Amino acid sequence: MNYTFRYHLWDPEENNEIYDAIHSILKQKKLESFTSTIFTLSKDLLLNGIKANLKRLFFQEIKADISHPSDYELGVRMYKSKVLHGRLPDYKEAAIQKNFYVEINLYDNDVGIFISVKNNQTMVNNEMNKIRSSILHSQNYNDIMEYYLERADDSEGEGIGIALVVLLLKSMNSRLENFQIRNHEDSTIASVEISWEGLKSSTWQ
Repeated sequence: MNYTFRYHLWDPEENNEIYDAIHSILKQKKLESFTSTIFTLSKDLLLNGIKANLKRLFFQEIKADISHPSDYELGVRMYKSKVLHGRLPDYKEAAIQKNFYVEINLYDNDVGIFISVKNNQTMVNNEMNKIRSSILHSQNYNDIMEYYLERADDSEGEGIGIALVVLLLKSMNSRLENFQIRNHEDSTIASVEISWEGLKSSTWQ
């Protein structure tokens, strides 16, 4: 099975197609009890991509340079207070006009289920460094609240989402090296492989 969905803005409360696609894939292997867990992981990657695109729209609006370190630190604080706390729907039209989108691809083979999330904007160095730090440090935790209390970054929310992905992968006995986030040409791609073998040996559902 192979499913691809594209969004400019996405509301998980209104769109069930990703959940349904994951359920259909897992049902083939009688592993549909993991649907909610893998949907949560996919949702976090998708929302991270959408927020990254909206952040760029916001930086364009305030005429700040997202690649400049001082502009970035100031801009993300403004972005969090003005956009994440209530103005997300206002940016949907701008995302459509500028064709800022996020695309998720879900497919399976004999090895496992694969999830790829692409947003058509590349990461800047500050974003890449924060994501790498989140992946590295979250491996030392088994509880998302513990991570949040000890390491939450007040300037942005990506760290928590990335940490949750890592913790969910650990719970499903998936190898963390199968989770990657990278720039590719003019896009950012987050990819995850979850093996059938890991799911079958996991006690988390």
